[in-house]
Amino acid sequence: MPPITRNQLKKCSHKTEPYSKENRPSDKRNALSDLVIDNVVKETVVSIDKEEVIKSSNENVFIKDKILPTENISEIPKLKNEFPKPIIASLTEKKLITNEPARLSLTDSSVSTNTSYQTANNESVNSKYSASSEELYTTVSSRSSIPFEINQSELYQSAVQEVTCNEDEIFETDQAHWNNFMYVGCYAREIFKYLRQREDQFNVTDYINNQNELTPRHRAIVVNWLVHLQEMYGLNHEVLYMAVKIIDLYLSKNEISKDKFQLLASGAILIASKIDEREPGFPYDLVKQCKFIYTEDELFVTERELAKALNYDINVPLSYVFLRRFARCMMCQMFLLTLARYILECSLLDYTFVTLKDSLKAAAALYLAFKMCFKTINAKDLKKFTGYDVKEIESTVIALNNMLHTQCPDLSAVKQKYLHETFYQVASKSLLSNSKLTFD
Repeated sequence: MPPITRNQLKKCSHKTEPYSKENRPSDKRNALSDLVIDNVVKETVVSIDKEEVIKSSNENVFIKDKILPTENISEIPKLKNEFPKPIIASLTEKKLITNEPARLSLTDSSVSTNTSYQTANNESVNSKYSASSEELYTTVSSRSSIPFEINQSELYQSAVQEVTCNEDEIFETDQAHWNNFMYVGCYAREIFKYLRQREDQFNVTDYINNQNELTPRHRAIVVNWLVHLQEMYGLNHEVLYMAVKIIDLYLSKNEISKDKFQLLASGAILIASKIDEREPGFPYDLVKQCKFIYTEDELFVTERELAKALNYDINVPLSYVFLRRFARCMMCQMFLLTLARYILECSLLDYTFVTLKDSLKAAAALYLAFKMCFKTINAKDLKKFTGYDVKEIESTVIALNNMLHTQCPDLSAVKQKYLHETFYQVASKSLLSNSKLTFD
């Protein structure tokens, strides 16, 4: 999908903002408030006496042959009595969200934590995302609609013979989803073997000493800001991990100034969204979140520089993908998997984990989650499904546990995110001391 230009925005009656170098606005705009209101109207489809009110892509509300521009706020109250009461209540509540991630400052000692998570934490317990205590311990495999049964297809039997000759074993989860085009159990084993081989091509070196203006603190601030963007725009988790990986790969080979670091991060998440999102591309929104200190043209130039630095090789192995694979093979509970995701996402902010392999970080995060839930893990199963012995991940597990004890309070985007009931509030899980960590 090509980038959205300002001319296209004008055609769809979207009011553009001036941000030329000569005339950049100095006042701070409340972008999140506008964004939340727009998204609420876009996602709401209601019927008014057999008349469907649909928010179209050109920012207009269509009622049969009548067109009402949504920018005209005075027209909205007229429809209030015709809307069902629960929808009006939800619209009114969501319009009250006025906080947004503050303009990123790499020199400040803190970043504003007033985000949409505070409103999310105040939602009722009866939210559609809430789950009962029994559902917290539902395994990954049991959530699949396909029951486990022995596959008797000719394709499966031929694959069994081939695997047996190679002295490999077909995992149960792959057998159960052998003919499933979503899980592609017949290819999953080979796919992740290929990703493990490609890890060596995307090693990140210890680059911070080669940067004259950047420090690990600056990197943590930028990654924390990316977490805000990922949650605000509802992006996939792979987008966040991919953006951070692209930043680290670029900085391993190139030097950048501090005032261009946020522009680099914007270009990275723009590329990542084009890789992992169905409808990617939000350059205007990125420029707006940067308070128009950059232009769209500068963003597109940065995007091309990042792609060139990666030699246009964008199939980067991610720790998040490895974690999901390991948890599925070990049939982990959803609560445990979410806890492991929280640990792994916290490690994105910590520079000490930059040089480690993604598969190693995923295996260590899953092992630590097992220990925090006081569940045993078989060393043979760990080796079988992750490819790592307990001794290989021991130092990484201890480092991850120390990281959880020493998190920076002013960079709490990940913690606020995983305190929500959607993620089973795993961030409130009690931590373990290193003395209680056992390695069987």
